[in-house]
Amino acid sequence: MTLLFDRPIQGPKTHAFVIGVGKYPYAKAGMGVQENLRRVPDLPSAADSAKLMCDWLVNNQDRLSAPLATLDVLISDPTDSNHRYSWARGPVDTATEANVSARGLQWYDRVVAEPGNIAFFYCCGHGASHLQQPVLFLEDLNQNRVNVWTHINLGLLAFALRKCQSVSAAFLFSDACGQYVPEFELGKAQDCRFFDEPSVFSASRNQVSLLCAAAEGQLAYEGVDKEGSDLKFGRFTQAVLKGLSGSSARWTRSGWGVSCRDLLGDLKPLRRVFFSHWGDNEPFEPYPAVTPTDPIPIVFPDGFELPLVVMTDPPDRMSHYNFVISQKNDPTPPWLKNRDAGDPSAWYTTVPPGRDALYAIAVKGTDHYPLLFQPKEPLFDQWVSVP
Repeated sequence: MTLLFDRPIQGPKTHAFVIGVGKYPYAKAGMGVQENLRRVPDLPSAADSAKLMCDWLVNNQDRLSAPLATLDVLISDPTDSNHRYSWARGPVDTATEANVSARGLQWYDRVVAEPGNIAFFYCCGHGASHLQQPVLFLEDLNQNRVNVWTHINLGLLAFALRKCQSVSAAFLFSDACGQYVPEFELGKAQDCRFFDEPSVFSASRNQVSLLCAAAEGQLAYEGVDKEGSDLKFGRFTQAVLKGLSGSSARWTRSGWGVSCRDLLGDLKPLRRVFFSHWGDNEPFEPYPAVTPTDPIPIVFPDGFELPLVVMTDPPDRMSHYNFVISQKNDPTPPWLKNRDAGDPSAWYTTVPPGRDALYAIAVKGTDHYPLLFQPKEPLFDQWVSVP
């Protein structure tokens, strides 16, 4: 199968590899090798999450830190067609061990072929923690009795990329669980290796980011994209894409950029602001398996607004005030955003990015109480002092 996206680029470029494992045919009743692996459910949302990430990469091909040159994709897609993400790209091959080994090596070779290149890797599916490293299980889980736990060791991949002196940056994302599986943890499973064996004696560089949906012993969850929708994607994936699309942007010398370090700190607030319809019954605890030293930009987004959360101080006065966002210290129109009194909850809104100051103003009758702020980054904790 050819690459999903391929174009010639002069100079440093981004090479992306996306894997979505939504189908586990050998981990079902009456199939496969081990009895304890015959109850693994399929994950249509994992396949659709990979498709969503592919669309984002193609749509932002020229806004990445280095322009997108290639995108290779492997998706194991279950046959369930109900309430699925409509995707016009493809077809693509499945995420089997053989395909991941072959295509992953081609991706890795492209990444290290020229100095200054950037590696982008994303995966979604069932996962676990093995020897304190995050892993992703592949489609042929439970197929081969010699190695029933077919998986990618994501921590080792990150470690190998840190040893690559020519790679300017690597951004890795895993939307998978981090739970402990005793049989897997204590066994001798061989990971699917498609990168050079990292030398323990060569120097490592801190240019790699690996963000994971769930830490060791924790689960990752899916969720609908908006209230009333039937479309489900990985919650981590949705929060990451919200941040990458501009909601986690900061002003830099090169313009509005989203760095991996800032994105990590914003994921939980972004979930609270944009995805409150998920509820609080299931945890959302993304964590950094590998963190770079410098705030390396991933993307320079365009056409976005920054999230803003406004509360009164004291909080119990919230419902007593109208609110406006204005370019001047004056509650009269025109204003950028407004909300009427009566709602006791925090005001979740967005504002255009800029380096000029704005005012968040609480209004009651003829009195108003301003808060000056600068919309050069997401602001999740703005307090307006009121009587």
